[in-house]
Formats: sequence, structure tokens, C-alpha cells
Amino acid sequence: EFADLCQKAMGAADYLVIASNFSTVFCHNIPKLTVNELNWLRRFITFVDTMYELKVTLILHTAQPVESIKDIFSVEGDKQSYSQDEVFAFDRTLSRLEEMSSPKYLKSQWLGGSKKRRLQEKN
Repeated sequence: EFADLCQKAMGAADYLVIASNFSTVFCHNIPKLTVNELNWLRRFITFVDTMYELKVTLILHTAQPVESIKDIFSVEGDKQSYSQDEVFAFDRTLSRLEEMSSPKYLKSQWLGGSKKRRLQEKN
């Protein structure tokens, strides 16, 4: 659940444990976010970044129907009027999510798992 992953005090280290242990991760009930939920948004960005770095297959489910993942974060007014880093970071996150849905990414090898297990698989 999004509430467990991003609405609680979680950080990169927590997400790294998840990404290291699971090759596929589902995140359910992602709400529409605004600049009023910056902490949730920051955690979501960190979560996606961590999954991306370890080549985790990420399946996202929104709480409400949306046309595109772009619709989960909205900025009132003109995006250019916001100087907040989160607006730009979320744009990068969208780019990563698009890449994560590409056939090339989906065919890439998961980089998680224990070093011992990876060594056993290579031999």
C-alpha cells in the first residue's frame, strides 16, 4: 500500500531492503498528490529511484482512475511558477517510470538479492 510505503517514516535504506529482496514490487492505492503532500511525494520519488536503480519491476495501482501516471501529481497553476525541487524531481521520476515500462528495462536483470545468492547463480 502507498500508505505503508510513503505515508510512514520510510527512507532510502528501507526501500533498498525491499528492492534487494523482491524483483517485482506492487504499490497499491496511490492517491493524487499535490504540493500539500510534499513528504509523501518525496518518499514516492525516493521509492521509485531505488526500485529503478536495482532494476525492480514496479507495478503501480492508483486509488482513483487516471489516464496516465502523470496525473498522480498535480500543481495548481503554472508549473513554471513553482521553484520547488519536487516539481523537477517528479518530472525525472515520470521519465524513469516511462523507462521502467519499456521492453528493454523489463528484460533487464534484477540487481537485488544477496551477493552470496548471485555468486551461486553465476557458478
